[in-house]
Amino acid sequence: MNFVSDPSDENLVGLCTTNVINAIIDAWGIRKSAHVVITGGRTGLAIAKSIDQALFRLLKLNSSLAGAILHIWFSDERFTALDDSDRNDSSLIEGFGLSHSQIVFHRVGANGDLEVAAADYAAELDLELGSHPFDAVVLSMGEDGHIASLFPGLFDPDFAGSALAVHNSPKAPSLRVSISIARLANASQIYIFALGEGKAAALQAIASGPVGLLEKSSLDGHLQILTDLSLPTAI
Repeated sequence: MNFVSDPSDENLVGLCTTNVINAIIDAWGIRKSAHVVITGGRTGLAIAKSIDQALFRLLKLNSSLAGAILHIWFSDERFTALDDSDRNDSSLIEGFGLSHSQIVFHRVGANGDLEVAAADYAAELDLELGSHPFDAVVLSMGEDGHIASLFPGLFDPDFAGSALAVHNSPKAPSLRVSISIARLANASQIYIFALGEGKAAALQAIASGPVGLLEKSSLDGHLQILTDLSLPTAI
């Protein structure tokens, strides 16, 4: 687990964006498609907009990339109607306003049963990716140490499927669908933002929570924590 500390959120977002864009370029050079996971919230939206702007510049300067596709997956989603303001994906999709013509957004379903929605998202992930890793995963850690909708002590750490139903989120709404630790760990690059003083305690205990489990589950352990906090020597 590698830590990058910088008091400037803008610098951290810029660093992540550069690395994600390079991962997309590498993937497009091989198969004309790339798969990236993004998260919700203010940090997620800032990242989406930053990637969108960088991607737009890249596409404008490289006509050879016409027809290349970026697949955007959402780390987790509230199980509400597609037009509900509680959903994360709507604002994130809007964040890709410049480059959306070459992006496929994979949204979690909103109809029927929560378990069915989770199974459908898992099936879509398995169909599109198979055993292939995500080219980049970008997450944000909550004050309790959660990532995606994987809250400490409230999910099965040994769950092997690609996505799971969350019935008991301590943050409303309680019903959600989350990509699993096992699928998130299958990634070439993983970036986790821990921004703000409210994340200090979770940062101290990061190795024992969902982030630590994610690192242990990843194939090469390539995981970076991006924080605007000073790092204690114990980390």
